[in-house]
Amino acid sequence: MIKTALIIAAGAGSRLQQVTGAAPKPLLRLAGVPLIKRIILTARKAGIERFVVVTGYAADQIRNTLDTDPQLVGLIEWVHNDQWELPNGVSVLSARPLLAEPFILMMSDHLFEEKTLKSMIDLPVAAGECVLAVDRNTDKIYDIDDATKVRAEGDRLTEIGKDLNEYNAIDTGMFACTPVLFDALESCRTEKGCSLSDGIRTLSRQGRMRVLDIGDGFWQDVDTPDMVAHAERTLLRRLRKPTDGWVSRYLNRPISTRISRLLVRTPITPNQVTLVTFATGLVSAYMIAEGSYQATLLGALLFQLSSVLDGCDGEVAKLTFRESRYGSWLDTVTDNLTYLAFFLGVLWGYGNTDPSPRIWLLGGGSLAAVAVSILLMYYYLAATGEGGSLVRYNEAFRAKKSRPSLMSRVLDILRMMSKRDFFTMLFLCFAAAGRLDWMFWTITGGGFATAIAVFVSTGRLIARDRAASSPVAMKTQTQGEPAGSV
Repeated sequence: MIKTALIIAAGAGSRLQQVTGAAPKPLLRLAGVPLIKRIILTARKAGIERFVVVTGYAADQIRNTLDTDPQLVGLIEWVHNDQWELPNGVSVLSARPLLAEPFILMMSDHLFEEKTLKSMIDLPVAAGECVLAVDRNTDKIYDIDDATKVRAEGDRLTEIGKDLNEYNAIDTGMFACTPVLFDALESCRTEKGCSLSDGIRTLSRQGRMRVLDIGDGFWQDVDTPDMVAHAERTLLRRLRKPTDGWVSRYLNRPISTRISRLLVRTPITPNQVTLVTFATGLVSAYMIAEGSYQATLLGALLFQLSSVLDGCDGEVAKLTFRESRYGSWLDTVTDNLTYLAFFLGVLWGYGNTDPSPRIWLLGGGSLAAVAVSILLMYYYLAATGEGGSLVRYNEAFRAKKSRPSLMSRVLDILRMMSKRDFFTMLFLCFAAAGRLDWMFWTITGGGFATAIAVFVSTGRLIARDRAASSPVAMKTQTQGEPAGSV
């Protein structure tokens, strides 16, 4: 497994200077984070531990910015290329004394996703060869005219260049290399230097250049103002989750990502967004408890707003690489306290209009059942180390449930209905219709049903976890492993 990355950050980025001004291109802020920092932290999440960065233009500014960044302290080894105005192969060669082992080569202006780099890190690379990650989905490239084209036969690279007329893949700017790359670059170096593509062509002629198709993996060159705008839109679009419900997908997420796009440009932290969301939810509960039509409608609107804002803390954390276990727990706990406060507000508001003891008995019982089910989910998360996200709880259940059954289908429906985006919109509709009673009975019935679903699913998860960790199960698993396995 490769643990070292070489990042080329020496160029002036002249085509972006109308956006960056005198600032170097690697420090261009994209969704609130300098471009090169985004690349380094994504690579770190993928498993890279050591970073060698080659600078040239505005080297001191880049070093001063990154060396004082708390998220990057101790990660970077610096190399300066005095001849940074020559082709980029010279910058690669300047790092040769620091790289005697296989390494990942990346550009400071090429975005990528964690899983794409992970596939490169885990790829076996033979001594004396290099591998280029390519995108064969050429019809989906944002600016195909500016892209570096690749022609490949099977997994072998046969030609590379921006002006290729016949090509079947695009260079993503990500390589898995051995030190043989330095030999290839030296062999083709002239007084005018050498480009990285020159070295790749040399290796190709020697049969030492392979390609790896990234499939549907995300990557994006950021070289022009149009590419900057496209890259930021893509980063925001990728914040959507497969688990998003219909309301979240078509209403909440489009609004929250626009808010997050503004928030990442401010000093506001994800946890501060969480607390603002929590405060909004508590105010909504207070308004609902008043019981009048106007107060109920305003409370439901604020509850819907808190549902939208609930997406922002996670979006800001992901965009700025500030995700944490503490933040995950803070988000989960405040979300559930908001639910309980809102449900209590509905009970109080409706109970004051209908003083029947059954209202308080049923409503209070449902509220207690929901509270117990939440504590049970917390117990499961804490016991299994799944972290503070209930999304992980749902994923754990889906991953371990047996063949589809009536019970599993019912549980899936209940989980869908218990999603915040669904019931906040439903309650807003009820409030607009002046039906606080419908809101109460939905919460009461849904609370009991959700609690039963949680009790059943958590019991199954705990039982299966215990069975999987029992001595008999572990012995059976070990006996089924081939000799020499780890």
